[in-house]
This record gives sequence, C-alpha cells and structure tokens, in this order.
Amino acid sequence: MTIEDIGLVGINVRMWRHLAVLYPTPGSSWRKFAFVLPVTAMNLMQFVYLLRMWGDLPAFILNMFFFSAIFNALMRTWLVIIKRRQFEEFLGQLATLFHSILDSTDEWGRGILRRAEREARNLAILNLSASFLDIVGALVSPLFREERAHPFGVALPGVSMTSSPVYEVIYLAQLPTPLLLSMMYMPFVSLFAGLAIFGKAMLQILVHRLGQIGGEEQSEEERFQRLASCIAYHTQVMRYVWQLNKLVANIVAAEAIIFGSIICSLLFCLNIITSPTQVISIVMYILTMLYVLFTYYNRANEICLENNRVAEAVYNVPWYEAGTRFRKTLLIFLMQTQHPMEIRVGNVYPMTLAMFQSLLNASYSYFTMLRGVTGK
Repeated sequence: MTIEDIGLVGINVRMWRHLAVLYPTPGSSWRKFAFVLPVTAMNLMQFVYLLRMWGDLPAFILNMFFFSAIFNALMRTWLVIIKRRQFEEFLGQLATLFHSILDSTDEWGRGILRRAEREARNLAILNLSASFLDIVGALVSPLFREERAHPFGVALPGVSMTSSPVYEVIYLAQLPTPLLLSMMYMPFVSLFAGLAIFGKAMLQILVHRLGQIGGEEQSEEERFQRLASCIAYHTQVMRYVWQLNKLVANIVAAEAIIFGSIICSLLFCLNIITSPTQVISIVMYILTMLYVLFTYYNRANEICLENNRVAEAVYNVPWYEAGTRFRKTLLIFLMQTQHPMEIRVGNVYPMTLAMFQSLLNASYSYFTMLRGVTGK
C-alpha cells in the first residue's frame, strides 16, 4: 500500500504527485512550474488592477479579497514545493504509523482507523467540490453585469483590458481557474485536516489501550509491558504532532492574519454596498473564509481534547493493584501527559476553538472601529 492508497491523505497527495508538487520525477518536474507560474502571473496582474481601483472602495475591497485568496493559495503551494522533502518525510512517517496500526491485532484500533479514513476522504471531496462551485460562481458572475468585467480583475500597464479582443482573450484564459485554483487552494486544507484526524485517531487508540491495563487475569509483568508499550506509543504520537506543528505553524499564522483582515474588510464592504448580487457574493466569501478557518482550528482543537482524555485514562489505570515499579512508571507517564499536545499558530498561540473565537472577535472589533472612523 502506497501513501496514495491511505484515505487520510490519498486524494490530496495524488493530485500533488500528478502536478509534481510532491514526489517529482525528472520527467514531471516541469508540471509544477506550468501549474504555479500562470497563477503567479495572474496574481501580479491582480495587484496592478488593485492600484487602478484605489478610488473605488467597494471594488477595491472585493478585488483585494480575490487577490488575497489567490495569493494565499500560491503561498500554500510554494510552501509545499520549498519544503517538499520535509513533507515527504512526514508522510512517510504517517504511512509507517498507519501500517503499524493496520497490521496489528487490535481490531478496535483498525476500526478507528477506517472511520478516520472515511472522514478525511469525505472532507477532501467536499472541500474540492465546494471550492470548484464557488469559483465557477465567480467565473459566471460578470456575465450578469452591465459593464464589462473579468471574473478576477486583472490589468497590465498601458493596456485597455475591456477592449476587444483583449477582454475576450483574458476571459478565456481565466476559464480554467475553477480547476486550477481548487487544486491549489483546498488540498492543503484537506491535508491538514487529514493529518489532524490521524493524530486524533492515534490518541483514541492510546486511550483504548490504557483502558485494557488491569484485571486479575493480568500478571504484574504483563501489566508493566502493556504500560511500557503505551508510553512508547505516546512518544510516537507526541513526535508526530510536534513535526506536524513544525511544518504548518508559520503558514497558519500568516493565514490567520490574512483571513482576519479579509473578514474585517468584507464586513465593511457589506456595510457600504447596495447591489443585491454583490451582497450575496460577499456573504458567500465570508462564509468560505469562516469555513476554512473553522476546519483548521476545529481539527487542531480535537487533538488537544483527545490528549486530555489520555491524561484521564492514565489517571484511571488501576495502579493500586500493581507493584512499586508499575506505580512509579505510571506516575512519570502521568506527568508526561500533562504537557499540552497542540498545534500552535506561529509557535505562539494554540490552535483551539477559543483561539478561533478570539480571531473572529478581533476581526469584528477592527470592523466596528473602521466603520466608526469612516462614519459608514
């Protein structure tokens, strides 16, 4: 079984392998540049267009959202390309841990693993489908406007983008964007969720194994060996979460700033526009940002919650039935489980639902301040 056959990450890794973002070969390395460079060029043209829209605040904010969203997608993809070896090594570690559970005699653990695979696979399909339909909506929306406009506002110095045939050529060039941007934007979100789901599943398996320690039928040595096995497994899970945090800490910090700013700007734009079509579009964009943020923070929060259950399971082990060696070892293990196992935003703030709420509160506070200053 290869990494692509593991349902936790298979869909996302398969796309990235095809595009040579991960596991490139000498014959396929050109694909990542053919995939990323056209979108990079479009993002630069969006920046030029933003400079032209400076005086029109609603148009500027809407196009700033598109610019920021595509810039964020590029940032994610370039991160994976630059840190390709680290991502591939981490996925190799995931495959090793996955197969160790799959090949074990723990039927309960294999059941947890199958449920985690289904959950991650369904989430990846949902994310790709929703992203594709969202971008298709942005692609067709200019057809319902009175004036000529591109789905993603772009400009070049000295070129009239609304004159024929430039307008038609640029519009046709943007037709593949639903496929390109969906494959660029959502795989990172789905991969993060799948990796976090696997971390949660391993902690659930650990809780179950801890619950199997004890009983009159178990000898003192058997209890100790079970406990030692749980400690070794907990160390593996801690290393897994630490390496995941090392891979994503900086990118989720940058995205927290970008998404918070975007939500604040879109709320302000919602306060000053009158077009029903634009209102619907902005509400959809805000919901998209909230969904992506919630996916990140909810999945990371589940690891924190499950780690707390591990500490409870250690505490509930019947230590009073065992000898001194077992009790001392269990006490040290209990102290180890008190350390937080979490993913941190920029290696500073833990990714929890409380942090998610704080981020939304900050965005709304800046929105109210901006509305007060402008009197809108």
